[in-house]
Amino acid sequence: MKIVAGEQIGTLFVAQGQTIAARKRWIGLTVQPRGRLVLDDGARRAVEQDGRSLLPIGVTAVEGDFRKGDVVAVCDSQGVEFARGLTNYAAAAADRIKGLRTPQIAQILGHCPYDEVIHRDDMVVTSGER
Repeated sequence: MKIVAGEQIGTLFVAQGQTIAARKRWIGLTVQPRGRLVLDDGARRAVEQDGRSLLPIGVTAVEGDFRKGDVVAVCDSQGVEFARGLTNYAAAAADRIKGLRTPQIAQILGHCPYDEVIHRDDMVVTSGER
C-alpha cells in the first residue's frame, strides 16, 4: 500500500520465488538460441531436478549451427525445451561427442577442453520444475 494525503491507496504486489542473476536471466530469457541439444530422460532429470551439468553421454541429438559460447536450447526426448545454456562446444564437435562418456572426448576430438557440454553455472532451467 502507498499512503497519499494520509490515505492508503493501491495494492502492493510482493515478488515471489527466487531472484535470477542478470547473467542467468540473459541466458534464459533474452538471447535467442542458435541451436538445440536433445537429451535422454536421465540427462533431463540430472539437469532439471538434480542441478547437474550437461555431459555428452546424455545428448542424443545436436541441431543447428552454433559455436562455442553460443546459447542453445536444451530439449527433452519429445523436443520440448526445458533449459538454455552456453555451450562449451561448437555444433560439429558436440555432434561428434554426443552419447559418449567424458573420458572418450579426447579420443574423438584429440583433446578434452571441457568435461561438460554445458556447465551448470552457464545453464538456466526454464521449465519451472526447479
